[in-house]
Amino acid sequence: MLSEPIAVTSDGADWSLLRADLRRHGPALVHGRLADWRLPPGEETLLREVLGRDLPRYLSLGHGELRARYAASRRLLKGAAAAALGVSSADLELTYGPTGRPSLRGFDQIDISLSHTGDLLLVGLTTRGLIGVDVEPAARQLYRRGLRRRICTPQESRDLERLPEQDRNVGLVRLWTLKEAYSK
Repeated sequence: MLSEPIAVTSDGADWSLLRADLRRHGPALVHGRLADWRLPPGEETLLREVLGRDLPRYLSLGHGELRARYAASRRLLKGAAAAALGVSSADLELTYGPTGRPSLRGFDQIDISLSHTGDLLLVGLTTRGLIGVDVEPAARQLYRRGLRRRICTPQESRDLERLPEQDRNVGLVRLWTLKEAYSK
């Protein structure tokens, strides 16, 4: 059983619901807004603490909003993981597997996943097995762009075709999001 995603902000975040979900169910989802988790301008020390070895990747992102989302998503991820583990976020180091899947160095008792789009940041954590999360805007146009043929099995395509025309794009976005989360 998975509870509703938990909304958190950086200032005075109450992580008790996250810890309760992890104890009760194993997995937990937290989400935040970019505005709440954005690093203040000029906070070089905080930036280095949040990003650690991710700093070169951050610096390679040319666009300011991409950088802001990248740093904010790592800040939320480390904040949630620190609360779950009972440690300081400064003690956590993100590492990445061959496929880019993040993990926490030295903390194998928890699995993590991360996704973001626009202003929305999403983090999944679990103490049981693996977790993958993805988030997409429900209004994202995938169906009319011909992606269905590239991302769907023949059965999935038939199932989407059976939906009323106005529901097909939403169905494809849900399916795509599920596949993305599963692949993580």
